[in-house]
Amino acid sequence: MGCFHLITGRKYRWYSLRIMMLWLMVCSLGNVLSAAEPVPAETLYLKSGEFLAGESVGFESGKILFQLTDGSVRKVLLEDVDRLEYAELATDPDAPPPGEELLVSNENVELPPLPAMINQTPVPQPIGVSPEFGDVEDENTSPWDRVENYYDTCWEYAEIWTKRMEIGGTFLAGNTQRDYVTTALQLEKSDDDNQFLFEIGGRWGQSNGIRDANRWYGNATLDVARTTKWIVFVTNKNVYDEFENLDWRGTISSGLGYRFVNEKDRRLIVRVGPGGTHEIYNDPSMRRTTLDVFAEIEFHWPLGDHAKLEHKQTWTPSVDNIQILRLTSETGILFKLDNKDRWNLRLGLLQVYNSYPNAGRKKNDFTGTVSLVYTRK
Repeated sequence: MGCFHLITGRKYRWYSLRIMMLWLMVCSLGNVLSAAEPVPAETLYLKSGEFLAGESVGFESGKILFQLTDGSVRKVLLEDVDRLEYAELATDPDAPPPGEELLVSNENVELPPLPAMINQTPVPQPIGVSPEFGDVEDENTSPWDRVENYYDTCWEYAEIWTKRMEIGGTFLAGNTQRDYVTTALQLEKSDDDNQFLFEIGGRWGQSNGIRDANRWYGNATLDVARTTKWIVFVTNKNVYDEFENLDWRGTISSGLGYRFVNEKDRRLIVRVGPGGTHEIYNDPSMRRTTLDVFAEIEFHWPLGDHAKLEHKQTWTPSVDNIQILRLTSETGILFKLDNKDRWNLRLGLLQVYNSYPNAGRKKNDFTGTVSLVYTRK
């Protein structure tokens, strides 16, 4: 029996030794794997403030194909890209886990605060509130410095919009006095799927001290889509025209549209849907509300290297009174004045038709304009 216990004890110690050696080999292998070269990563920063982590896999039709960490591929317009950075994950044991180092905290002064999800569109900072204002201000900070900080914050927020300003006019003095001004402001924000357009402007003029033009408008259109060319739109159009005896005409509509072409310099979009219009006239006073069919075509097309055509036509025939038909048609030809396509000379023609105008007013109004257009992209 003594020999049996001795042999059994030796086998036990031998098995324990083998298990210990195997454990040491596993630890050594883990150290080797942890010392491997860091996995390369790319970060794609967009002008909107959003950023993506993953790897660029190619280009297609002016878009960069960027594969996210979840394996999906996102198409991003090159004009929306701010920069593409290549970095290696840190090998410091105290470094954050892979992926977390891409999240920028508020303590990083080189980049603005970004959301925790890399594929989430960031919520912009409220207008007038600068990210730096969370820190304790220096006692020597002047009121002018605060104004500059507010201005920089507002401008960064406005940079995500495409802005277009238009101004034109005619001024004569002498035997004939003539003052005529036309102005417009257009803001547009779009991505691969959605587009929001806001425009406001008007025309004012007088001849020999007597006003003969006074028309102002404000329109907003939202196109919502996913991955197809079909869109769902919501639009609201408002106009005031003194010489149509129109105090206000408001039209709202929502329906379906189709983007036949939707590129930077080429656009052909059709929108159709039900709508409603409310009008307030004066002299004589009249209020009118109608149910309409809303139809609109938007067309932009280059006419060569130095000119392009713009045309938008909106129809709102009434469905409860077939005598009422309203039409607004605006056509313009823009001639480039610089190589960056910032400055353009625009020749425009506006037609406003109302088949059932206020008493004493004509059905058609035509307005021709020559204006200088500045576009900030």
